Amino acid sequence: MSRKMASAAVAVMWLLAAVVALAAARYFLNPVPLLLPTQSLALARHPAWLLLHIACGVAAIVAGPFQFVASLRASHPAVHRATGYIYLAAVLLGGCAGLRLSPDTAQFVADGLNDNTAFELIGMAPTALGIAPNTTYDSSQFLLVALAFAAMAVAWIVTSAAALVRARQRRFADHRAWMMRSYSLTFAAVTVRLMALPLFVVTQDPVVAITLTFWSWVLNLLVAEWLVRRAPRAVALRTIGESA
Repeated sequence: MSRKMASAAVAVMWLLAAVVALAAARYFLNPVPLLLPTQSLALARHPAWLLLHIACGVAAIVAGPFQFVASLRASHPAVHRATGYIYLAAVLLGGCAGLRLSPDTAQFVADGLNDNTAFELIGMAPTALGIAPNTTYDSSQFLLVALAFAAMAVAWIVTSAAALVRARQRRFADHRAWMMRSYSLTFAAVTVRLMALPLFVVTQDPVVAITLTFWSWVLNLLVAEWLVRRAPRAVALRTIGESA
């Protein structure tokens, strides 16, 4: 990947993270604007846990990118450490809140599919996305969704804890690798939103589409792993080029 393409990819990542953070921050307005009926129900069932999860998610997705700014890390290490601790605290609390909310995820998804408001907002008929008329969905159809949400919460906490341990051990290359893995999971808040509609259109099966959407964080982790393993090779090639 050329330097220009890498810079463009980073810029897009920052932009998408900012958009998702701003959209999620509306939950802290009173009254909350643009809430779908299913979102209102979820907020009514678990107000404290849901708001904690959202607040921590916003903090993590905003603070995370600053951990990868090399100039900030070199010139202002105290700021780098402070934003790092904010990020890690947000992940720990947000991951715990996610685990608490995960059993309710299947019901939340079923309620969303049974309500056509979301489809009206995007201007598409439910039938165009594979939802048959008068079909009613049950939470038992989305147990894998609840498992995906819980598994991601655990992976989010574990990768972030590994990053903290490596930093405390002053193994900074390993620390950055684990932070990349951790932030790839934070960025799942973006990829879930980007993948949902295309998967509906391609699969024409709401159960399959939503299940794959919630497991899309695995793809994020694979991309992060590819970047981690590619980094030493890129450094070696750059060093060879500079010495030639």
